[in-house]
Amino acid sequence: MTVKDEEVTEYFHRGVVFHLVGFQVAIPLDVEMIQPGEGEVIAAKRLLQRGMRRYGRFFDVVLADALYVEAPFFNCCLEHGKDVIAVFKGEQRILFQDAQGVFSLMKPKLWKEGRCQIRAWDAEGFTTAEGIEVPLRVLHTEETVTERHRQNHRWIEKTEVHHWWWVTTLPMSRLSTCLLWCIAHRRWEIENDLFHTLVTYWSLNHCFKHQPTAILNFVLTLFIAFVLLQSFYYGNLKPQRRLHLTLIGLATELHLGLVVMQIPAPWICPRGG
Repeated sequence: MTVKDEEVTEYFHRGVVFHLVGFQVAIPLDVEMIQPGEGEVIAAKRLLQRGMRRYGRFFDVVLADALYVEAPFFNCCLEHGKDVIAVFKGEQRILFQDAQGVFSLMKPKLWKEGRCQIRAWDAEGFTTAEGIEVPLRVLHTEETVTERHRQNHRWIEKTEVHHWWWVTTLPMSRLSTCLLWCIAHRRWEIENDLFHTLVTYWSLNHCFKHQPTAILNFVLTLFIAFVLLQSFYYGNLKPQRRLHLTLIGLATELHLGLVVMQIPAPWICPRGG
């Protein structure tokens, strides 16, 4: 990249995060850095195997992005007794075509969640996913969302239609269509509640020292601080107090409190950067 007309090298450090979803508190538990020349899924398998040993009793299902719809990852989860729900974007082309053919002969299930009207096609028993050891289930939804907002002193309604596909190892006998849809949507908690917050307010994307151990330790320390702060905020503060104090506001208060403490702490920046 160019900075002030000079060519400089920009370094990127990428990692895979192990994160529990479905709780009021965002709970990042571990991270595995992606090594030079390897793919994200390879690093994710290392992280998953470590997470199984340490935290296996806390979860039954692995939620993953479309990148992870491949036999080695699915089979790794199954070997450890975990099911998988993943976003499906047609990586397994034959499976995708089979699901489309089946759904064209089905009537969708209908229900409503708030301002969202859902039409869902759900079928199981697909065996055309290359290398995956168990029959798969595919869920396709058409979600019509109506948003209402004010414009020029008038209420305006805007309707958007979203199409989603998921693939899972969970059969219908263990998980209903509605519950599968609900759990699958929790996948975006890691983007909205974790990465967005940590990048925007906690400098997750800032590398303080370009050294592998330092980078890893910073991320893990940040995770601990983030979980502790949320636990105090939701578990200790009364609901009335939280109405007027955001999580970021609490973090700012704690930081300012450290600055004014009469103790020698050279690692504290008085300006709050």
